[in-house]
Amino acid sequence: MTKTMQLEIVTPDEIVLNTDVEAIRVQLSDGWWGILPRHAPFLAHIVAGIMLYRRQGDTRYVALYQGTIEVQRRSGALQPDRVLVLTAAAEEGKDLAVLEHALEQQRARLNQIAQEAHIEFTRARMALERALRETTRLAPLE
Repeated sequence: MTKTMQLEIVTPDEIVLNTDVEAIRVQLSDGWWGILPRHAPFLAHIVAGIMLYRRQGDTRYVALYQGTIEVQRRSGALQPDRVLVLTAAAEEGKDLAVLEHALEQQRARLNQIAQEAHIEFTRARMALERALRETTRLAPLE
């Protein structure tokens, strides 16, 4: 019997984590769940928050922005069970302080991207308004 399971955390942009773990603790919509190797298969919604996992005796953390978790039991002794997490965003860290710092950096980066997108949108809207005014001036509607 295997003593680990494969944990894979995937966002639309990247595979955040793909490793063998001994235990997982995750918050679902109906409370905290613990997952160990040979857990019964299931599919559930993950609420935004922190997921903990144990790897080689060390506890690590992943901040998740909602998503879906699927526990898959694989047949055969050679393949460990698989836990797949699909989420919009995830950040993995060794301890909570490191994770908090990484999340703050990600938040700043996303704010910068949002600001740049707003500027581009404003420029495009102004260009469209200018083009509409010129078109109306050149060929008035009757």
